Amino acid sequence: MKKIITLSLLLSAVPLLTAEESPFEELDFAIWPEYDHPGVLILLDGTLRQEALPITLEFRIPNEAGAVGATFSEGDEEILFEVDVVERADGKWAVLDIPKGSKILRTGFYYDPFTDSVERNIEYIIMLNQPLEHFHIQVQEPLSAESFRIDDPTAQKTGDPSHAFTNYTILVNGLAAGTQKRISYSYRNPSRQLSMEVLQQMMAAEPSSSGTSPQSSVIEHDKSFKHTMPTWQPLLILSMVALIVGVAYAVQNKRHCPKCNTPNSGSNKFCSSCGANLS
Repeated sequence: MKKIITLSLLLSAVPLLTAEESPFEELDFAIWPEYDHPGVLILLDGTLRQEALPITLEFRIPNEAGAVGATFSEGDEEILFEVDVVERADGKWAVLDIPKGSKILRTGFYYDPFTDSVERNIEYIIMLNQPLEHFHIQVQEPLSAESFRIDDPTAQKTGDPSHAFTNYTILVNGLAAGTQKRISYSYRNPSRQLSMEVLQQMMAAEPSSSGTSPQSSVIEHDKSFKHTMPTWQPLLILSMVALIVGVAYAVQNKRHCPKCNTPNSGSNKFCSSCGANLS
């Protein structure tokens, strides 16, 4: 009898011993199609558990994704860098080593999944090598969208109509490492305009006495976003978009060495292969 009781206790303890804890205290995903760039902008923002660091975080990215930008926040200091991307049998993955002491991770990228000039039918897969506890997903409805639909019955319509944007927020209570969460949505965009283009037109049409500018409207939208997804910080939209655009620009504007023809980043002063002066 003692042996049976002991075995039962051991078996009951197995889930406790093998249970994985998320390295994030909080994590939010933002999916913004046709925001300020043709395609879809994906942003991740998370507060890290210090006891889980250091770790290697890997997350699936679409095959159409370009450069992935990221920042670590260590107190008042932010470290900006380009994330390594690897191609595997199951697709492309972003891989980054998160050092001890990092408090906040912000990362994101653009990708273009559109195959039709008007109809938009999009499926995005969230998949990481680390487990996640409860987290938010926010899908933004483009300002030029018609017949927008998101295929998740739990999606809650959020956002302030006075700021023009409508968002759909999904709360996910958990996602095991290596498993997938699919987000499917669709709409039509006959005008093929970006949300920022529509927003600028709206601001230009307003009386000048209102004192409202496109930039202030974006800031107000970010404040509204912060209320629905608490971990996003003020002006995150502007900073992350600038980050990703900057990384993408640097990657797409590599300079070839005049001596050995090796491609180098546009910011490099000397060739990474032969050391020749690139200026």
